[in-house]
Amino acid sequence: MKKFAASAFVLAFVSLTAHAQSLPVDPDARLSLGVNVGYIASAYKTDKTVGFAPQGFYDNNRWYIEGGELGFYPYKDSKHHARIGVGYDGRSFDPDDADDEIKGLDERKASILAHASYMHITPIGGFKAKVATDVGGRHDGTAVTLSHVSRFNVDKFTIYPSFGATWRDKNYNNYYYGVTERESARTGVQAYQADDGISPFISAMVNYDMNDNIALFANQRFVWLSSAQKDSPMTEGSVESTTRLGVNYKF
Repeated sequence: MKKFAASAFVLAFVSLTAHAQSLPVDPDARLSLGVNVGYIASAYKTDKTVGFAPQGFYDNNRWYIEGGELGFYPYKDSKHHARIGVGYDGRSFDPDDADDEIKGLDERKASILAHASYMHITPIGGFKAKVATDVGGRHDGTAVTLSHVSRFNVDKFTIYPSFGATWRDKNYNNYYYGVTERESARTGVQAYQADDGISPFISAMVNYDMNDNIALFANQRFVWLSSAQKDSPMTEGSVESTTRLGVNYKF
């Protein structure tokens, strides 16, 4: 049922806009490839981490690549963007980096999410709804995000502020924040069953075009944990912070 929800979400929108005219394919769309380095201050009881990740950007009004996501548009015009795709969810827990009290817990691995989304473009920014579900075989969880995205251009700078909230079901939260009875018996960490919950977030990305081919960017994101996540014996504090710096080359 959950895996059907994502497809139904976009198909319902497409049926409403079947009479409308989608934008033509952009033959001049250019591919950008790059790399970013991220400093992640997780709410897990672990060391802060630094990592590198590749990324790509492309949009010809039919197919798109956006960071760690790729997919296609069932429909796109100047005010309505409907997408279906897959993306990488990098959330993970490595017990080797954990504090002593939770070092014996099992690893939680990153996953692949299939998603469907719709964004309505208005004079005050884009309002977006997105449904994502696990297809990587990690947790079979589902997440729903409602957000607002803006764009401001200042000379060679482009600024993208965003805010919103994500609801994650108990399957998702329990995989990443729950502690099983087996883990508890082995480590002494209190067993914990995580419920569903809502996590607000804010973020801002700044892009600087050095020339026609090279662009630099910086991104800062803050996420407030839901009560289901905060109450886990695996976490401390209530806010996660991710800082990314990177460079893209446009072909």
